[in-house]
Amino acid sequence: MMTWFFRTLKGLRIYAYPEVVNQVAFDVIGNDLAITLAAEAGQLELNVMEPLIAFKLFTSINNLTNVLHILTNRCITGITANKERCREMVENSIGLVTALVPVLGYELCSEIAKKAQKTEGSVYRIVLEEGYLSEEDLTRILSPESMLCI
Repeated sequence: MMTWFFRTLKGLRIYAYPEVVNQVAFDVIGNDLAITLAAEAGQLELNVMEPLIAFKLFTSINNLTNVLHILTNRCITGITANKERCREMVENSIGLVTALVPVLGYELCSEIAKKAQKTEGSVYRIVLEEGYLSEEDLTRILSPESMLCI
């Protein structure tokens, strides 16, 4: 059945591939349950269910391998990040305030976060407008390299 399933993937659009991965994952979960029950049903050291255990295990490995190749080749390869949009989303995130706590302190950062949430403004803009840090210092502190300690 799974061979037929993978052959039918040729006409799918890119957005359907993650759903296919979910379907295979559910199949693997079902196989895991079958393996668990088969292992439980064995008597003493002789488990007559070993063929089922091996079949379900290798079927799961094969299906996961196939679907990951398909996902990689037909969906993930070629995806690139929109750097400007990513930067914009990060700069407008209230979570940025956590990087400022060591410099500005918890109380002040808490106030900045509340103000950003209330006014729907960015932490970056509020810190500059209030004069808590210079643009140079703020940019350095909030740079990805600084936040990731690289």
